[in-house]
Amino acid sequence: MKYLILICSICLLFSCSEKTDQEQESVYWAYHPQNQQANWDQQAFILLSDYLNIQNSFKITDTTTIKTAVQNLLSTTDTIIAHTNGVDSLTQSVWMPGLQNFRNELEAFVLEQDTTQIKDQLKMCTVTLVHFLGDIGYKKTNIYVFQKIDEINDWFWIGNEKTSKNPFDAEDRKEYNANFTLQEP
Repeated sequence: MKYLILICSICLLFSCSEKTDQEQESVYWAYHPQNQQANWDQQAFILLSDYLNIQNSFKITDTTTIKTAVQNLLSTTDTIIAHTNGVDSLTQSVWMPGLQNFRNELEAFVLEQDTTQIKDQLKMCTVTLVHFLGDIGYKKTNIYVFQKIDEINDWFWIGNEKTSKNPFDAEDRKEYNANFTLQEP
């Protein structure tokens, strides 16, 4: 009986412990290699490249330029959606909804006027893009995800290198190491 109580208490202790990084990561995205398709990787690479250019040149003082770049990315998503003629269930259940969600976040970004809201919306675009790339099993390039937690926000940005500067804060010149890698090792 003592052993049963000991085992139960150990199980209870482990079930109540802090979440690991891997568990916290799964709240925002998961990687599904079984969904990977080469043509999706090609199209997603175009979106990713354009998005990285927007993110890496993000300057809150020049919202007109950044919003024009986001409008161009919206046009690219529209073109991809218009030319996606796949009727298979994977395209209908994974590719199209993920691409549409990313597009919706980009539209919301263009509508924002407040500086704080623009930063928040860029973060949401990033999380949605990483979620989309994970769902489609993207593997053309490595995707590194960065996270910085401050007293108010939980910032996310992406890169194709293991280190990056924070695009949300021009004053912060520190090089950050990636917190996550999208693809499974």
